[in-house]
Amino acid sequence: MNELVCRTFRWLPWMMGLPAIFSSMAVASDTPSTERGAVCQDRSECRIIETLDAGNAADGTALAVLHVALGSENQLADAEGRQCRPYPENYWLKQVSRDGKVTYRRLFAFCNDGYGASGIGEDIVTVGPNRITLDRVGGSAWRWEIGASYQLMPERPLLRREASYHTLGGGCLETETDFRALRQRGWLNPSPAVETLDEDATVGCDRKSATGRFIAIPQLERGGDEPAALERQSVGLGSCALTLRATGNEEDGFVVYGGPDPQARTEVKLLLLSATTLLAQVRDVGRTPAMSENWINDDRLELWLGPALYGGWPSADRKKQLYQFGIRLVDGAVFAGYGKSKRLPTVRHWRRGDAHLLLVDWGDVGLEESNSMTVVYGQGDGRRQERMLATSHLKYGDPDTLGQFWTFPAACVLQDGVLNVGKLQSEATKMENENTEE
Repeated sequence: MNELVCRTFRWLPWMMGLPAIFSSMAVASDTPSTERGAVCQDRSECRIIETLDAGNAADGTALAVLHVALGSENQLADAEGRQCRPYPENYWLKQVSRDGKVTYRRLFAFCNDGYGASGIGEDIVTVGPNRITLDRVGGSAWRWEIGASYQLMPERPLLRREASYHTLGGGCLETETDFRALRQRGWLNPSPAVETLDEDATVGCDRKSATGRFIAIPQLERGGDEPAALERQSVGLGSCALTLRATGNEEDGFVVYGGPDPQARTEVKLLLLSATTLLAQVRDVGRTPAMSENWINDDRLELWLGPALYGGWPSADRKKQLYQFGIRLVDGAVFAGYGKSKRLPTVRHWRRGDAHLLLVDWGDVGLEESNSMTVVYGQGDGRRQERMLATSHLKYGDPDTLGQFWTFPAACVLQDGVLNVGKLQSEATKMENENTEE
């Protein structure tokens, strides 16, 4: 089925959060009886520009999206007097149940006055079967792009893409979040060296040429239980975590040393309880972790912390902000690696069945401002390194090959001693929209 597309060109938003879970949005019943009366209420200049077919929900409810122009009487202006062009707009969902009952629910509210000083602002709304997608671009010299897709009924976010790049500094950072899999991937084209910048420099995002590739580590929005309680209960990680396997497929993790494991016997689960606290679980069936005089040759967890992945401009000091820590799997002993930090994270270590759990806290190390991160599980036989499985396509000493974390849009619930995914949190899955009600 061909999708229906509505393209509008407008100019800089009032950035007001609107939850992606639509249940908190304005709802109108089938009174008044007309579509215009339901979505416009008493706005005399308000008009329905078009009606876009959205197919049917699973229960047979007929769906349509109404594109609504509010008119000049509802113009908003920011502190500098810029207004929506040509006018504020809404998108409403019309639902007609099998028994003929009609309900309306507002989905989006837009006020675009250029989305940045360059005035390039653009929104493209695409409607398909039980789905709506918003693609938005804006910015000035610093450009950004957002693409978000939602299921209409029942309401839930599906996919979100974000990208930012600097038209003068070059490079780009792009992320894509799959809310069905609760997983975020990212691609980095780092800014080129200053001496290579010129008018012909490539700008924008290109996944194929990205030197930085990563799977983001989920971070709980509200934090987790006290570390001592987790250790006391020997808590394990279930579905509320990023899971890595050494299959050789980058969607499962990055094998940065050695070969893949076709049988996927190695499983690593990761969850950030806060910005400086990581809970890691390693299950490597059939292995006895080594312990030697050099931790780099043992089974270990490596924590790499570095500067923000992308600042829009080249920086020669990035390597000076990069630090590596090694945590031996068998006993949780901590060692300083690259960067030679004088302070070390604290580690709690426990077992749950055949899994090793490590709770790593670097809140007192002085690296709270680190904005990039990669975690590596490295195997070793006590004499040499073996396979290494990482959250990014890591290259030793290169901060542009680290990954990052993302705010996990769900709560974790403890079930039979294991942390599993609970309900989605609407405030964690909101998208940028503007309030047109004032």
